[in-house]
Amino acid sequence: MSNNQMDGQSFPTYSGTQAAPPAGFSSGEPQQYGVLKCFFFTPKRGDIWGAFSFLFNGTSGVPMENVFWVTRSLTSSPLDINLGWRELNKLIPQMGIYEKAMGDKLVSSLLEVFSFAERMELSRDGGSPEFLDDLGRKIRDTFERTTHYFLDLTLVFEPLAQNSLVEAGVLTDEITGVRAAEAAKPVWEQKSFAGTLITCLPVIDPVHGKPISELEPGDKVEVKLQGGIGAGELINQFLASAQQDAIFPIFAIEKKEDDRTYILLDINDELKGLVTVSKDLRLRVLAPPAPKRSTISINMDNVILLGTFSVAIAIIVFLIRYIFPYL
Repeated sequence: MSNNQMDGQSFPTYSGTQAAPPAGFSSGEPQQYGVLKCFFFTPKRGDIWGAFSFLFNGTSGVPMENVFWVTRSLTSSPLDINLGWRELNKLIPQMGIYEKAMGDKLVSSLLEVFSFAERMELSRDGGSPEFLDDLGRKIRDTFERTTHYFLDLTLVFEPLAQNSLVEAGVLTDEITGVRAAEAAKPVWEQKSFAGTLITCLPVIDPVHGKPISELEPGDKVEVKLQGGIGAGELINQFLASAQQDAIFPIFAIEKKEDDRTYILLDINDELKGLVTVSKDLRLRVLAPPAPKRSTISINMDNVILLGTFSVAIAIIVFLIRYIFPYL
């Protein structure tokens, strides 16, 4: 794989690579699940860095758990998309400050070019270099038309077995061992929240944000909802139509020994949002409203009118006493 050097860091140029298939998968058969991983950037000017991890059902093309990020200020090292999808999902939101306007446009264009039919075809193909080359050109051309920048892009397809998704909590199983592990999880990771727990990505604000270690229940945190399917996509559509950002109060916080922090957001009585972070980042928090000061507003017109009226009364009283001095 060739590389371009920029600011002392090595950025991979476009290539199509295939991850090793998991046990139980045979060549030529549709993969039951798969994830398309991508890293893209502008090689000449360094204005854009982005990545996505698109997990989908290979037999239906239905999206499952997806992460998309684009930034103009890369604060981390360029991503190695040959990493496993679970690790990659944690690193993508740490790239830099999310560019919402551009990100929304790129997500829409990605869903158009990487359609249900393309996902199922990729699953049947198994991620051959020829297929990834063709798909990569389509995505790159679409992104370039959207951003008006020339981009380098790297794609990797990783087929997944069902048990790996069960272990990740994306799918559920009825095996006794899985039930025992489920019971040991925090309450918002358990099956009682099935269908009502929405995965959220934090909006990082290195300058004005509040450190995770200082967050408290009740703080209103801005996030990016995982869209594409289900309740998360419906809420995204509602917020977009209302031109509102996804800002929700913190319901609970739990810090684990491995430096991971789980933040449970209160979206409404039936829906909860879950933010998982592995570092003490600064998250964008809605500042509490400043206390109202009691002020007395003075209307100058009324003051002038009252003064004129008072002077007129004084003159009238003076004239009356002058004309009728014995009254």
